[in-house]
Amino acid sequence: MAVILYEVLPVTLVSKHVVLIRHQQEKSIAPWLIRNLPNVHPNESVLANLVGFFGNIFDAGRTIVHSTSWRYEAECDQLLLTYLAVLPQGDWVDHLLALDHILVEPIGEVGIQYGDHLFPPEPIEQPYVLSHALDHLASLSTYDPAIRAVLEPEWGEILESRMPKSAGYLQVCR
Repeated sequence: MAVILYEVLPVTLVSKHVVLIRHQQEKSIAPWLIRNLPNVHPNESVLANLVGFFGNIFDAGRTIVHSTSWRYEAECDQLLLTYLAVLPQGDWVDHLLALDHILVEPIGEVGIQYGDHLFPPEPIEQPYVLSHALDHLASLSTYDPAIRAVLEPEWGEILESRMPKSAGYLQVCR
């Protein structure tokens, strides 16, 4: 039976740039992995993990926690449910960096990885999972009132290039 894990990709803005927040012991881009608990909703597990890690710094009223995708990894027989956690900007980042509690990794431009008409790409690399999660956030920011209410205005410019295009959209090549 496949193992079910929740991968959490916590991000925030630092100097108008998206950064991925990692545990200090991580040395490369990697999600936070949380094992599925029986009879516990995945959101509850993800929130408990975020609160456990950030403590009183975690502000649920200003944070977005949203599942953005899932994938099956055959080599490990595991099902991964991906969550994007968008934390508010603030001095808390500098404070946790000074304590060596976290690392932050700037997120540059990552392209899109496509599969075919029946299956996803193999393998799905972590930067593409994060890129897809940000695309998902861009889409949600256009219509979801709860996301729009919490998403900081500075995200608008960042997400603009990731906005979904309507059917029939034509991009003029120059």
